[in-house]
Amino acid sequence: MKYLALIPLVLVASCASRSPQVVVRPLPPPAVELIEAVRYGEVVRAYHIGRYVDPNHPETMHEQHPVYRVEVSARWNLHPGPLNTANLLNPPRDAAFVPPPTNDVLVAEMNRQREATVRVMQEAGKLAQSYGELQGVLTEMKNVARTSAALNQRFATNESRIVELERGLQKLHVGT
Repeated sequence: MKYLALIPLVLVASCASRSPQVVVRPLPPPAVELIEAVRYGEVVRAYHIGRYVDPNHPETMHEQHPVYRVEVSARWNLHPGPLNTANLLNPPRDAAFVPPPTNDVLVAEMNRQREATVRVMQEAGKLAQSYGELQGVLTEMKNVARTSAALNQRFATNESRIVELERGLQKLHVGT
């Protein structure tokens, strides 16, 4: 009897273990960069050589055949590529290529700097205009100074003539 009680239990357990089958599909491989972005391949050149005698074995002659030579060995590509945003573990290569962070304080400061630049440019324009006016005044003052010097010279010449005329008059009065 004990055995009969176990049979339904085994059947129930075996039916319960049959769950819907889960199909496991492999994930597609991740996108891989072109190999040239990571490593340069080697450069092999073919040279066609005619008949020749082997210099190490003078009794051996080679027939016309190609000779392959590795010109450049394989090497790593050290040129920086585009910034990989998928790899967040590595920091950006160069901070100069990262856009600056923006917030309200920075925007306000940028606007204040623009306004200051406009004011400086306006003041520079006014200063240039004042400089032009000053140059005109200086040119005028040079002309006035030249005229004044010429008048002073003529005045001195006339004064010396008057002195000579007075002496001449005194000689005439004394002689009579």
